[in-house]
Amino acid sequence: MKISLTILLVLVLFISAFSQKKGMRKKAVTYSLYGQIMDDKGKGLPYVSVGIFNSNDSNYVKGAATEPNGRFSVQIPAGNYYAKISFLSFEDKTINNIIVVSRDVDLKKIKLKPSVNNLEEFVVVEEKRLMELDLDKRVFNVSKDLTSQGADATEILDNVPSVEVDVDGNISLRGSGNVRVLINGKPSGMMGMTTADVLKQMDATQIEKIEVITNPSARYDAEGEVGIINIILKKDRREGVNGSVNANVGFPNNYGGGFNVTFKQKHFNVFTGYGVSFRNSPGSNISSQEFNYPDTAFSYNSDSKTQRFSFNNNFRLGTEIFINNYNSLTISGRYSFGDGDNETNLVYSDFDAFGEAVQVVKRDEIEDKDRNSYEVSMNYRKTFKKKDQLLTFDISKSQRTDDESSIITQTNSSVASQNIEQRVFNDEGGDNWLFQTDYVHPIKNGKIEFGLKHTIKHIDDDYAVEQFNNAINDWEFIPGFKNLVLYDENVSASYLMFGKKIKKFSYQIGVRAEYTDVKTELVTTNDVNKRDYLNFFPSTHFSYKLKKDNSIQLGYSRRIRRPHHYWLLPFFSFTDSRSNVSGNPNINPEYTDSYELGHLKNWSKASLLSSIYYRYTTSTMDWVVLSDAEGITRRMPVNLGVKDAFGVEFSGSYEFAKWWTVRGSYNFFREIRDGEFQGVEYDVDTYVWSTRINSKWKIKKKISLQASGNYRAPKQSPQGETKARYSLDLAFSFDVLKGNGTVSFTGKDVFNSRNRNSISFGENFVSESKRQWRSRYVRVSFTYRINQKKKRGADRIYQDGGSEG
Repeated sequence: MKISLTILLVLVLFISAFSQKKGMRKKAVTYSLYGQIMDDKGKGLPYVSVGIFNSNDSNYVKGAATEPNGRFSVQIPAGNYYAKISFLSFEDKTINNIIVVSRDVDLKKIKLKPSVNNLEEFVVVEEKRLMELDLDKRVFNVSKDLTSQGADATEILDNVPSVEVDVDGNISLRGSGNVRVLINGKPSGMMGMTTADVLKQMDATQIEKIEVITNPSARYDAEGEVGIINIILKKDRREGVNGSVNANVGFPNNYGGGFNVTFKQKHFNVFTGYGVSFRNSPGSNISSQEFNYPDTAFSYNSDSKTQRFSFNNNFRLGTEIFINNYNSLTISGRYSFGDGDNETNLVYSDFDAFGEAVQVVKRDEIEDKDRNSYEVSMNYRKTFKKKDQLLTFDISKSQRTDDESSIITQTNSSVASQNIEQRVFNDEGGDNWLFQTDYVHPIKNGKIEFGLKHTIKHIDDDYAVEQFNNAINDWEFIPGFKNLVLYDENVSASYLMFGKKIKKFSYQIGVRAEYTDVKTELVTTNDVNKRDYLNFFPSTHFSYKLKKDNSIQLGYSRRIRRPHHYWLLPFFSFTDSRSNVSGNPNINPEYTDSYELGHLKNWSKASLLSSIYYRYTTSTMDWVVLSDAEGITRRMPVNLGVKDAFGVEFSGSYEFAKWWTVRGSYNFFREIRDGEFQGVEYDVDTYVWSTRINSKWKIKKKISLQASGNYRAPKQSPQGETKARYSLDLAFSFDVLKGNGTVSFTGKDVFNSRNRNSISFGENFVSESKRQWRSRYVRVSFTYRINQKKKRGADRIYQDGGSEG
């Protein structure tokens, strides 16, 4: 494996050096094309979009935005061109027959005519782009979702087709929670925390768009059974100063604000942003447990009320330096810090075999959390004279700390000796390194891609639970609940892909190799677990363009799901002393073979993406619940067996009128599980469907209304069933300050129905529960755009296209 990585690295460096040497032989000569954009009164117009195109093939060459006085200048080689000029509330203008031979060209003063129709026409075009459909991915443009104002990333994902977020913030795609979440095409260094915790700290105002990739190629990490969710952060590429400032307030307590600003000049680009939020998230959990053993039977009810107060700050800063026409360097960093205070009041009501009340136990916990993390990254990007030839190098370093402490007080109405005090400490920290290089070499009607990647992850988790001993008037550690866990994970990867297009048919084949080296050490008990494995992950994609905007694609990929580090920890939480959650240091990764056939059809006012998919998974990682004779349940992850899942999915949109657009998705699948653990069979055959619909209305140009509803049918699991769930969100917004500002009103979970209702059972117990992480809330938000107003149509020329591999 090390030899293959070395060979690939040498090849990458050789190609880079060879290409640079070849480029040095003949330096490209460029000339200035300049001028000044004026309004009908002769006044210079700032921030006007100017795009330069090749007259022979209409390919985009370069773009710029005018300075405050309306002047612009771009450097282009000799050739024949035409220019497209576009600005808000003015008519577009095209200048033809621009001939650059051996000197600079002055277009002099160019006047634009006012147009009252330009804004209206553009807004209609942009409204269609809330969701973009393609055969290999779906793109959700966050800024077009009215409910996104003042939200966090989990709330945004819950509006994305095919994606579901449960009441605890856990993410699933097409009914599976095994999905890989990336930020700007790469795993975030903050992902040592749970994905849900990371996304809850991320403000929606920092997100540009979200990509959902259901069958990734070998270019991407093999992690994630059902695919990848890629979150793209904002980075405006227009010249000058651009950005936005926002503030929001809501009930229950929900306050926040922030800004995103980009300053771009000819040779560099500086982008920065800050977001702050304070939220109170009240939640509840009601459950009933029944236990039946050969010699005894009993039951209890539990009622838990929680208040979660969180205060988060996120700051980012970066710069992109354009060394020349072919080389650029980006250096950026993110820093996040915050704290939280959680108050939980839990009441147990115990009953005997005849249903008679025995005792009431109250358990109150006050928890304090302190978190901070940072990430620094560098990206080098080299393009070549040859179109689509690209070489990139990436390196990033991140670090985080997550310290938690709590005080638990328990009182018993019948047994005084059960009145106890406990203290819980859990201090976790981690370091992550990422090294990556990718190269794309175009050939006739195709391209070859290969790359290398190495990640280093270290996590230490120091936890302990103490109980006050009245006899000695001091605190004592509870046996089995004190340890220091050290986790080290190293993953080395390389990939090779080849793709080609033959008329209307195109194909792509590739393979990815990943070597994983994992070590888990429990220092206190001197337990060490080492594992390493080498895997190959092939992928194939075939597509064919039919007539009249029809396309089909067939894809296959092999995926892996590695255990999260916290799945290996022997201890999770002590809030509920009767329901313990623990890890399993002996759990193995699971593997999935994924097949998908998709069809995309576009009409003038509608689009429809239809997919048929099948997944076969071995060594499935599932959670099982076990109980003992004292009524204590233990939930832990284990490898159960195999799983088959096959289904159909539809995503589409339709424009009923210029002022009314509807988008929706529907997913239906069958899941068959065959598993065994400790001599007990865990088999299930279930049918599940879910749907989501979004309707948006535009009234009098400046007012927008939106309603979003979703429903998920009941789903059976090897140990029970999760009942049906539905919710409805409403929002409306209107523009103010001559289009520079927008005020939004949002009502989330209008019917207060986003609950997780479930039933689970084992050999000697039955449990029913109703859980709500956060109750219904309302929010008012204000956004002010700096030199943006509504995004101009010409901006589509200059914005980045997609994700990084």
